[in-house]
Amino acid sequence: MKKRIVIAVLLCFFIGLPSAAPVFAQGETKGGINWVEGYVSAIGNGTSDRPSAGQARLLARRAAVVDAHRNLLEMIKGVKVDSQTTVENFMVTQDIIKTNVSGVVKGARIVKESVEKMPDGSFLATVEMHICINQCKDSSHSLVQALSLDKKADDTPVPPQLPEAVAPTEPPKEPTGPKKEYAYDTTKPVTGVVFNLEGRMFERVIMPVVVTTGEDKNFFTVYSAKCVKPGVVRTYGVVRYADTVDQALKIEHLGNNVMVVSAEDITPEKMILIKIESAKIIQQTTRYGNDYLGNASVVISAK
Repeated sequence: MKKRIVIAVLLCFFIGLPSAAPVFAQGETKGGINWVEGYVSAIGNGTSDRPSAGQARLLARRAAVVDAHRNLLEMIKGVKVDSQTTVENFMVTQDIIKTNVSGVVKGARIVKESVEKMPDGSFLATVEMHICINQCKDSSHSLVQALSLDKKADDTPVPPQLPEAVAPTEPPKEPTGPKKEYAYDTTKPVTGVVFNLEGRMFERVIMPVVVTTGEDKNFFTVYSAKCVKPGVVRTYGVVRYADTVDQALKIEHLGNNVMVVSAEDITPEKMILIKIESAKIIQQTTRYGNDYLGNASVVISAK
């Protein structure tokens, strides 16, 4: 009797599954990472040739959403946390991170969708979804929050902090020419900093490291996740990106008195190198409680 009941339940379960319908998700991964706007996107496609037009539309859309979720997960796995670590590494080694990221993917928002009838009578649905990398106005949960980066920051090895400068340093002399200059008011507290890479090749990461070199040519850390308050790392992240300095200066989080610092090079370790003179100025402007680095008021102009 028990065996008959189990069989009956299983039959009911399989009959009710949506996959029993002729619905097909397209397997090609489509999507990208928009570091400037701060989101990962993916496009999903799905088709259905059910006789009922209403049901076919619904099932095609459902298949497209499933496809978009799968593509989003693949895109997210490739996001670089730092120069050596991807999100996929986190997910493989930490079950809690895997669970958190899966939750973020499930909560992805649809930003665009369409359903069209094909010549053969079937329906093709296309859905585009977004997941925020950092804090977003229209999202309560982001990739940064899912990764628990404040813990990662504690474990990440970076060069030691730059020792306290013993004397004030004059701003470095910029070469004369057509290069655009960005001045800030030295009589007021600095509210943020833009690191201008000036076209140097740099793979964008969630947790970049900015360094300088002393007289002994050893690296000293100017900025990294360890400089940022844990609560800020956990909810806001460490950095924002812009394609140009002018674009960076429009980011509200930087405030209204922003210092622009030119990069000198990108190291083999994928760290941003700035001059010691610039590093000392940053050090001086963060004194007396003006902790704009701790609040992650930092943008990298990386194009």
